[in-house]
Amino acid sequence: MLTVNKLKVNVTDIEFLKRNNLKVGCDGDSFVRNYLVDVLQFKSENIKTINSQDNYIGEFEKKHIAAAFLELPYEKVFINNYCKKFSATTPTYRFGGLGFMFHKGSPIAMDFSKAILTLSENGALKDLEEKWFAPSPECSTSVTDNRTERLRLHSFWGLYIISGATSTICFFLFIIKIIKDQYRSNTSPRNNSIWSKAIRLARFIYQGQQINFAIDQTRPQLPEIVGRGSPRWKYSSPDAAKNHEAASSEAADVEMLYIPGG
Repeated sequence: MLTVNKLKVNVTDIEFLKRNNLKVGCDGDSFVRNYLVDVLQFKSENIKTINSQDNYIGEFEKKHIAAAFLELPYEKVFINNYCKKFSATTPTYRFGGLGFMFHKGSPIAMDFSKAILTLSENGALKDLEEKWFAPSPECSTSVTDNRTERLRLHSFWGLYIISGATSTICFFLFIIKIIKDQYRSNTSPRNNSIWSKAIRLARFIYQGQQINFAIDQTRPQLPEIVGRGSPRWKYSSPDAAKNHEAASSEAADVEMLYIPGG
């Protein structure tokens, strides 16, 4: 039986063909059609007669037949010519050997039968079969390749896409969470620039902790007079601010004592 090579469904079983009412092909001038109907119990309407061996290719490509039944010698010749497109199933079905006709009472009938039996027993028929129907090197390579298909990197491209997409989404969610946390902890509107956010994000990823550049507005800022230039602000603690205010008040009182009257 012949089938298309690497079919997705298993059509190597005759019961599968009959159960699904699939059409099969066979030679029109052989006994195979009667054998399919009488012995294998195929429906007659599911058997298509094909007159030429070359027509099997077109019938398979057009999906008019799912399998073809050929006699063993013809099947081996067909496979040697089209081994890359089709494959043969095992086991084969044997019919009890060949039959020969002689005139009734012919003396060579018994001798002919003994000669065929001797060739079969000593392996000569098997040797002749292997010699004349040996598979070509291309077919041998094709059979080996079909049995030992290897998994390569491109066989898992779908898995790579899923893993990469999942990792990318998780990374972006992590970045968004960091940005939101930084935005909520930032109390100074002057530190909302993109550059400041980028610096905080980089330091968080590198050091593993949050860096807040917001200025503590609870600390008072006092002017510091440096020479005759513009006032410059600096940070000071609340205690220092109170002392500074007390000193300034005492200085003001002293200055008022020495103000001459008008």
